[in-house]
Formats: sequence, C-alpha cells, structure tokens
Amino acid sequence: MVSYLSDRANAVTAFGILCSGAAMGLVARGHYEVGIALGLWAIIADDVDGEIARRTKNRTMATKVIGKALDAFSDLIFGSVTPAIVIASLIDSPASPVFTAFLLLVGALRLAYFDYFGLDDRGYSTGLPLSYALPVLAAILLVDHTIAPLELGVVLPAVFVPLSLLHIAPFKIKASGTLVHVLTIGSAITASAGLLITSIAGT
Repeated sequence: MVSYLSDRANAVTAFGILCSGAAMGLVARGHYEVGIALGLWAIIADDVDGEIARRTKNRTMATKVIGKALDAFSDLIFGSVTPAIVIASLIDSPASPVFTAFLLLVGALRLAYFDYFGLDDRGYSTGLPLSYALPVLAAILLVDHTIAPLELGVVLPAVFVPLSLLHIAPFKIKASGTLVHVLTIGSAITASAGLLITSIAGT
C-alpha cells in the first residue's frame, strides 16, 4: 500500500492529509489559529496534486484510483471535518453537535456527488467547492482577532449554515483553470500567514 505514495501526486495528497491531521490535533488542544493555518496547506496540496497527476505519464490504473480515493478523503477532512471540529469547539451551545453533524453530512454528500459527476468540459462544478470553508473560517478568526471581537456563537452558524447549503446548491461555478488555482493558493497562503502572525503576536 505504501508503495503507491511514491507517486508524486499521491505523495502531495498524503502531505495534505498529514497537514489536516496535525491541524485537528492542534485545534483539539486549543491552538485554533495555528491549526487552521496548517489546515490551509492541505488545500494548497489539493490544488497542486491534480496538476501533478495530469503531468505525470504512465501512471497505472491502480495508482490513479488510489490517488482519487486519497484525494476525496483529504477533501472531506479539510473541507468538513476540520471546520466542524473548530466550530464545535468555539460554539458554546447545546445545538453544537447537531450543527457539526450537519456540516459533515453536507460535505460527504457534496463529495459523493462530485465523485460521480465531476467537472464539466468547461471546468465548472455543481455547488460551491468545500475548499472555501476553511479560508472563510480563517477570515472570521482574523477579523475577530485583529479588527473587532465577534460573537462567534452567533457569527459562525450565521455564516456556515448558508455556506453549507451553497455546497449542495444546484448552480455552476468555475472550479478549474489557471486563475482559480492562483486565487486558491494565494488566498490560502495569505490566510495561513495572517493566522500565524496573529498567533505569535498573541503569545
């Protein structure tokens, strides 16, 4: 099994999964900023691994299928599991478990749909990609820490309920192409750096 990680694209995907795993461990210990900053690198890895896979010649069918499964698992972790854990930790409400369960179900449904239908021939997908969730969460924390304190117990549900519904909404959005990749990677790096600086300044 480990031999399939020697494939460059799969290795990058595995790196993203490691980033997400470490992020969840940090969040569980209360290090939200550093955890989310690290989780954003899983999004960068997800954005890069597909291009590497397309440029790699003579990949076996097994390598491709295993890589696709790894990629879907990575998407679920950084797109649903990590945000759900952060939000569950920050919302002091009896409804918190229901809300986080809702986030996970939406993420799983979105990925199952995308696994079958994928992108159309113009590079559009149905519904908002899960890769938007963690950067939005990072932006909320940056505003809370640097501009004005927010009532996170109100703001997070108010933002993430409609955001989750957009993940499974029947509209088309450009999800591939040079500009999309540049914006995705640029926003992830910027948000990650901002959270790390905020974390260091707060210690």
